[in-house]
Amino acid sequence: MMFGGGMLLGWLLPVILLVLGGMWLFNNATPSRRSGSDDFSPRTRDKSAAEILDERYARGEITQSEYKEMAEALRR
Repeated sequence: MMFGGGMLLGWLLPVILLVLGGMWLFNNATPSRRSGSDDFSPRTRDKSAAEILDERYARGEITQSEYKEMAEALRR
């Protein structure tokens, strides 16, 4: 019985280590697409406040009245 458990660890542990090592290599070898924003999209330039407001409204994060109020504040 002891022999069977040792055999299980004998092949399972290296497989787990290989999978974890492969995941680590994949995550560190590919260029990061994260820009510090919530949407994880590549960032080529800084967005204006109006563009961010438009995106938030399009995603449904703010209501129409909140959008109008904030847009008006930006125009001042």
